[in-house]
Amino acid sequence: MIRQLARWLAEIVTATALGNGQPPPVGDELTRQSTELLWELHPEQFLRFLEEAWASRAAPADRPDLPLPPKLLHGVYPGLESGVQDRVAGVGDSFYLPPVQARPAGPYDGGAGADWHHVVYGYFIENTRVFDIFRRVLVEYLHGERLEMPSPATRRWLRVTEMLFFRDLPASSIGALTSSVRPDLAATRRNLYQRLLGMDLNHGRDEGQPYPYVRAAAANSAFVPMFEDMLREVWIAAENFRNTSGTNPKDDAAIATFSRDIRDMLLTRRQQGNLAREELFTTFMASWFHLTLESNNSVVTDLKSTAGSPEERLRKIGDRVGLKAHTHSESFFSLAPRVSTLLKRVEAGDYNSPSNVSVLYSENQIPPPNPIRKDMLDIINQWSIATGRDMKARRTTITPRGAGRPLAVASTPSSNGSKA
Repeated sequence: MIRQLARWLAEIVTATALGNGQPPPVGDELTRQSTELLWELHPEQFLRFLEEAWASRAAPADRPDLPLPPKLLHGVYPGLESGVQDRVAGVGDSFYLPPVQARPAGPYDGGAGADWHHVVYGYFIENTRVFDIFRRVLVEYLHGERLEMPSPATRRWLRVTEMLFFRDLPASSIGALTSSVRPDLAATRRNLYQRLLGMDLNHGRDEGQPYPYVRAAAANSAFVPMFEDMLREVWIAAENFRNTSGTNPKDDAAIATFSRDIRDMLLTRRQQGNLAREELFTTFMASWFHLTLESNNSVVTDLKSTAGSPEERLRKIGDRVGLKAHTHSESFFSLAPRVSTLLKRVEAGDYNSPSNVSVLYSENQIPPPNPIRKDMLDIINQWSIATGRDMKARRTTITPRGAGRPLAVASTPSSNGSKA
């Protein structure tokens, strides 16, 4: 969601440069400028932006909540609108976000409705240890001067980050997930991952102890083996879809069956809007830190951690604050948006029929190339690297639905502190 907003702001940066007769920035420089433009928004605007996204959510009947005033968007509710879509702070009164009604997946979309990443996006991003590393960055900046004095842009980032993610939000906020019943936001996220994905994070507390959180009795413990079986079937199909003679082991019916079973499993946990608010805020938080690492912006520069990729920037920042990023962070950053898109399509029922699954592996798409096939192959490769389990090797037995086994991406601290 935040990365989407930054892409919208990139359009403003480009249009501004062209309007001034200058070549527009591209690549990392464009991302840097749009990211720092986003940091000029007030924390309250981000909270109301989140409210706007929730108010215009896709299929609100599937995500019921307390009634809001008739509409929260575009000033229909005076005093509640964020102002993000009307004027961007710091760039002058003449620059506005382009009309957003035509944007099919944006928080302000009045057609299909706003949407956000699947919970698996937050899971992978958090596995890099980015949340813990940036928490230490805040501690260093706000409690002393061991790090260099932050620039004005970094100081704005510090304020927004602390206000949004390291304090209790106002009780009325859709992102207010802490209370006396669940005082620890990190524990709430772990409970979310366990219930929907059947997985814990790959790290516990900084000192190596397991992180305490409430483990739900009803959880999707069979998600990982079932998802891996689906990936294996897609790989077999990708290898053999051109076969015109002899035995062809691809099995579209098996792929569709796994897709349906995964869909049923996930939607069972989501009935009546269950866990929707937790997913919204978790992915909102993950996208904030992901965006922070996508360019050599002022935060990265002030931390003397400029590099050519998010994982390398995170590694350098972690070294500066004494907490190592996960060794498979590159895989996690790659998997996060791709698996999110895949599971959203699975939940939508896109691959429920054997006649629809060839798009996952076939090169025979019009027009070529097939980006879904490319993403699936990337998922298969990166999942294999992250877990140490080869998705290109067929299992000798197929895991029956509900069998479940303690699997997680990379070694996961178990309840007694050992590695699963």
